[in-house]
Amino acid sequence: MGTPVHLDQLEVVGYANVFGSKMLPSVAPPVFRLKADADRAFVPPYSLNAGFLCNATEVTHAELEELRDAEEITLFDAAFPARADYELWVDQSFQWHYEQRGEAERKLRDIADRAIKDAEEAFAGGDFEAAEHLSGVAISADDRRVEPLAIKAAIRRLQGNPAGERLMAELGAPALKDKFEVLVADYCASRWQSPPTALECRRRPPRIKGVALCHAAA
Repeated sequence: MGTPVHLDQLEVVGYANVFGSKMLPSVAPPVFRLKADADRAFVPPYSLNAGFLCNATEVTHAELEELRDAEEITLFDAAFPARADYELWVDQSFQWHYEQRGEAERKLRDIADRAIKDAEEAFAGGDFEAAEHLSGVAISADDRRVEPLAIKAAIRRLQGNPAGERLMAELGAPALKDKFEVLVADYCASRWQSPPTALECRRRPPRIKGVALCHAAA
């Protein structure tokens, strides 16, 4: 697509992904279509700038259906108008939402907060499977949060998996290495039921609350 198209001329017909349950909640890039010509649709990669869709890949309606059948995109039963500064996201029940970006981000942060709290409780209670799942939910909802990766790292530390722990540290907080280590150690300490084994970690200062990663673009 050579010429930018204003969002007022477009409608949303789906999103460019097919999510599994472990991938939700998640923001989804919309698939757009011209209101005036249903055979002209636009898929990622693209950019949105000042209310315009720029540098999108243009496809026909038949190609949209091919992408859907190949499970590369999801199409809605009915289209709706595109809007500037709106975010499309899919919740854990596979329900989609198209909301003002600030409202969408607030809801996703709330989901991440609840998932982190539940993951901490599951971890402290020794239910590592639930803690792992809930940490994944929190990461999907807000990938800036470091706590869920710290919980995953703590699980791997207690399981004697140093390679897995290092990977979580690399993903979680390259710029906050020392704080990340304190957080992991504190989660491990919360599992102390008896004197620590060789796989368990030594006590560290109290948990750091609200540690978050910045977007790479920040």
